[in-house]
Amino acid sequence: MRNKLQKYLTYAVRFANSPDKNKVINELFVEIKDKGIVTGIRSLLHKKSHFHYSSISNAPTSGANKGGENYYIPDNFPLIAPTVKNYSKDLKIALPYCAKPEVSIIIPMYNQVDITYNCIHSIFENNKLDNYEVIIADDLSTDDTSIIANNFENIRIIRNETNLGFLKNCNNAAQQAQGEYIVFLNNDTQVQKDWLIELLSLIKSNVKIGLVGSKLIYPDGLLQEAGGIIWQDGSAHNFGNHDNPNRPEYCYVKEADYISGASIMITKNLWKEIGGFDEVFLPAYCEDSDLCFQVRKRGYKVMYQPFSVVVHFEGLSHGTDLDKGIKKHQTINQRKFRERWASELKKKSKNSENTFFERDRTTGKKHVLVIDHYLPQVDKDAGSRTISNFIDALLDLDCSVKFMGENSNTGKHYEKMYQEKGVEVLYGNQFNFGLRGWRHYLKNNLSNFDAIILSRSSVCTPILTFLREQNYTGVTIYYGHDLGYQRLEKEGLEKGDNSLLKQAKKLKAIEDYMYEQSSVSLAISSEEIAYLRNYITKPVLYIPPYYFDVPVNTSPFDSRTGIFFIGGFNHPPNQDAMRWFLEEVYGQLDAQGISLIIAGSKMPEFIFNYKKRFKSLEVLPDVSVEELNAIYTKTRVAIVPLRSGAGVKGKVIEAMAKGVPVVGTDIAFEGMPKDEQYLYRGVNDPQSFAEEIIRVYNDNTRWDELAEFGKQYVRVNFNKEGMKQVFAGLLK
Repeated sequence: MRNKLQKYLTYAVRFANSPDKNKVINELFVEIKDKGIVTGIRSLLHKKSHFHYSSISNAPTSGANKGGENYYIPDNFPLIAPTVKNYSKDLKIALPYCAKPEVSIIIPMYNQVDITYNCIHSIFENNKLDNYEVIIADDLSTDDTSIIANNFENIRIIRNETNLGFLKNCNNAAQQAQGEYIVFLNNDTQVQKDWLIELLSLIKSNVKIGLVGSKLIYPDGLLQEAGGIIWQDGSAHNFGNHDNPNRPEYCYVKEADYISGASIMITKNLWKEIGGFDEVFLPAYCEDSDLCFQVRKRGYKVMYQPFSVVVHFEGLSHGTDLDKGIKKHQTINQRKFRERWASELKKKSKNSENTFFERDRTTGKKHVLVIDHYLPQVDKDAGSRTISNFIDALLDLDCSVKFMGENSNTGKHYEKMYQEKGVEVLYGNQFNFGLRGWRHYLKNNLSNFDAIILSRSSVCTPILTFLREQNYTGVTIYYGHDLGYQRLEKEGLEKGDNSLLKQAKKLKAIEDYMYEQSSVSLAISSEEIAYLRNYITKPVLYIPPYYFDVPVNTSPFDSRTGIFFIGGFNHPPNQDAMRWFLEEVYGQLDAQGISLIIAGSKMPEFIFNYKKRFKSLEVLPDVSVEELNAIYTKTRVAIVPLRSGAGVKGKVIEAMAKGVPVVGTDIAFEGMPKDEQYLYRGVNDPQSFAEEIIRVYNDNTRWDELAEFGKQYVRVNFNKEGMKQVFAGLLK
């Protein structure tokens, strides 16, 4: 306790003697607003106490202790030390040789040969690609640079006859680059795993992306920059500087005002069109910010790629003193930049204001928060597919989307999938649902959200109550997936189980509360909508629960064999369906040699036990999207033998979209739009179910009719445009 008091007393003394007290107070208010009182104060303290290291050799690899003092790192965001090495020069390294490289990596250097060596070696060690060239732009170094040529094969060294300065040196080297994409990489950096492939995949993902940049971190693991903000006065802010780089706000793909030139990728054609770094900013500074503004001026986006991580030993190239050497031009060039882009800067916020929007250039966009039990796992269950489709539709409408889940421990694979789309995934202890950790975030950010989508009454009832207490003025949109109480009620009546009936009554009260207290509710079943409108006073709108890309051509009848079932077995109706089908239906089909594939997550043990009984049964737990697509391509009939459940069944719609006929019960086709031409009818007893499978399985004409009907049905009733229209209407 005494040590903590002494530490904070030291900070107080530093603050009292600081000439920047007013600026620090403003920064403190911003930190407290974003992170709460305690976390905000601690965050500012460790930011203001951080210092930079003067050389690679003495840079520590952990942010836990710096210079003998302990600094606050949030417990729920472990600070992971980056890989920082002094590489051995005993081995000669062969970089890839490419006659026509796709990427040209330009490393400008003046002296600092050891630092440059480590930079090149990190590229070699952390790169899966072999379609790049490395160009060393040696600006007439005075130290011995022969180590570079002697230790690296297939490296291009451009040695200037005179010292050009940083900016001209980059422009000169870029003229000789052979790649379709140009990367500028400071020599005082060490790249991390997959640094280049992440930059390349992002810039190639959209023709309107002109420049992408990396997440820059200090050698101690703290963040240097997650994209940059330019304020109205032309001053620059390295967003997240000295914070923990693992926080959600630094870990999603987004637009940025600028990316510091320590690690940026730009298309060569756009670079030529712009004319490179503008020499008005000689010898250096602000040329990277100007370049980003020039990129946007031509209609392209500047993007931050959090999965491309680069350690930057800031200050090793030009120092940190603004009154000495090249560094003194930083202030001069900031004035030039401000004068050039005055009209654009008028659109920006004042210094440190509206950071929520400025950090990803979303001012003027609609901001939507989606809340569900966990991050959608699209290859696991239909509910996840629906929420994922909702997110994609919102992104298509150019909304800024954030996701908060009751359980955020659903795997980095899913997390990254959404972060790459531009979704900020909110995770960590401050969003803990059991402790109501989300309350602080919502209280401080409610005014920033135009709409909040609440998925599942079991998750979102306390959140909706909180929103009402806070007098939230945005649109609250409830999506319940189905009327879950009806499933419990039916089961309770069938079993004569009063405890289930009590649960159903309690669940109905909760669901009714969500429908009545939300601004609007969405439902996917025409039957459910008609039922709810009898007593719910708030609007209940229809929305397609899924959309699918329907292929024009699918595998023909003759090339297919076998039947299949797909489902998440954490859902009790799917377990019941397979018990019934395997015990009462499949025996006569197996006897005729009709194979069966059962695929899905959380596969129960009893299904594996049936493999001993049925030789034609194949069980595939946890199939990937690719494996599932292969099943749709090679099998002849999809079965959906559900005896309970509610809402539209995703497995039915997906099979139809893939051109695979479905045999199912009445429950399987429940909630789907019907008309006079609707071809599907449910079969509910074991013998009729088996006979219908055999009929479709063996009748090429009937199979073709159902396959074509299914694809057209999905095109009309389950498309993205229909989903987008619903959300567009709600977000006016």
